[in-house]
Amino acid sequence: MLTRYQKLRLVDALLERYPDEVITGYVMNARIVSACLVGAVYQTWGYAQGERLMSGAITQIIQYERRWLIKTIDGDCLSIVSFAPGGRRSLLHLTALFETAALAHSRWCLH
Repeated sequence: MLTRYQKLRLVDALLERYPDEVITGYVMNARIVSACLVGAVYQTWGYAQGERLMSGAITQIIQYERRWLIKTIDGDCLSIVSFAPGGRRSLLHLTALFETAALAHSRWCLH
């Protein structure tokens, strides 16, 4: 069950538009585990509202003004609504790994 505040954050995320992206789901209490996004998912085909999601491997992380978008190897584009404790830190750590791999011209990531 979502609190009123969580519902407002979810509605705010649902109303936000990204002209170049097709959002396939909205994730609350997000965190990164083994280069995959984990959290409660909403408005996603094949999942019940609030069901636990473990995405495919993350291929790209996009930061907009107010949101983070996560693209996966499965072709999903997930919008992060809120982070679990330590979730933002795990995302920033993966972002740093992607940037380091790009600087080293590594094939470790697609970012």
